[in-house]
Amino acid sequence: MDLHALLAQDARLPAVWAWVHAHMQGDAAHDDAHLLRVARWTRRCAPDLPAGVAIAAAFTHDVVNLPKNHPQRASASDLSAQAVRATLPGLGFTPAETLDVALAVLDHSYSRGAVPDTELGAALQDADRLDALGALGVLRVAGVGGQLGRPLLHPADPWAQGRDPDDLAYTVDHFFTKLLKLDGTFRTPAGQAEARRRTLTMRAFLAELASELEVAPPD
Repeated sequence: MDLHALLAQDARLPAVWAWVHAHMQGDAAHDDAHLLRVARWTRRCAPDLPAGVAIAAAFTHDVVNLPKNHPQRASASDLSAQAVRATLPGLGFTPAETLDVALAVLDHSYSRGAVPDTELGAALQDADRLDALGALGVLRVAGVGGQLGRPLLHPADPWAQGRDPDDLAYTVDHFFTKLLKLDGTFRTPAGQAEARRRTLTMRAFLAELASELEVAPPD
C-alpha cells in the first residue's frame, strides 16, 4: 500500500502527513519510506483498529527524531508524544483518539523499555521493531553507521566477545546491543511470526560476513 492508498483510509490523514513532513528531521533510517512501512505493518498487526488512528500513530511516531548520538535521544518518544497531544486535536482527532495515539507513540521506543498496554501500542511497537530487522534492518543500520561516520566493525573482535559492544563506535555492534535482542519482544501474532523470519535473515547475513572475514560466526 503506497502513500496515496494510506492517505485515502481517512480524510484526516493528509493533514497528519503534511504536519509530520514539515517537522520531522529525517535520516538514513527514519525517512518517508520508514513511516510508510511502519504504517502498513501497524495495520497488519492490528487489523481491527480504525485505520485512521493506526496510520496516524505510525506517521507520527518519529515526528521528533533525534540522532542516535544526541544527548536527548532517550527523550525522543516522549517529545513526539507531547507533539501529538498538542497537534492531533486541531487535525480533527477526538480526545480519546489523540490519547490512544500519544500513548502508543510514547511507548514504541526500544530505549524506553516500555511494554504497551493498548492494542495500538503493541501494534505500533511491533511494526517499528520489524523495520529494524531483516534485509531492511541491515540496510538501515549500515546507513546510520555511515551517516555517523562509524567504522563498520572492530578489526580484532568484530562480535564483541572480549569487550562490551558499543554501537556508537562500531556499526556491527548494533546487532549485539539491540537487533538480535528484538526477537521475543513482539506482542502481536503477526509481529512475532515476521520477526522470527527476519531475524533468521540477519543471522544468515552475519554468518556470511563471518565467512568473508574468515572468522568464526557469532554465537
